[in-house]
Amino acid sequence: MKAKVPGYTTDKGIAIMMEHLSPGKGGRHRQTISYGKSPNLSLSARETLAQELWDVRSIYLRQGFYNREIRKSLQSLINLNRLTWQSIFDKVG
Repeated sequence: MKAKVPGYTTDKGIAIMMEHLSPGKGGRHRQTISYGKSPNLSLSARETLAQELWDVRSIYLRQGFYNREIRKSLQSLINLNRLTWQSIFDKVG
C-alpha cells in the first residue's frame, strides 16, 4: 500500500486477525499467498485486496471453518477499506 497510496503508513493499515502460531510452524496466516512475500506492484490496491480476500476465504473454506461470522468479517474489512481510503478502492472502468 505504501507504494500505491499517498499518505499511507503501516499504522493506518487495516487487517483481520488470523491464527499465527508463534514460535513454530502452521497457522492460517502462514498459508496466505502474501505471507513473507513482496507485494505485486503491477496490481491496483483494489485488485490486491480482492485477491487477498479470496485467498483468506479459500483457506477457511478448505478447512471447513468458513461461516457467516467469517463472511461478515471479510465484508467489514472491505467496507472499512472503502471508507478509509475512498478513492483508492473505487472501481475503474
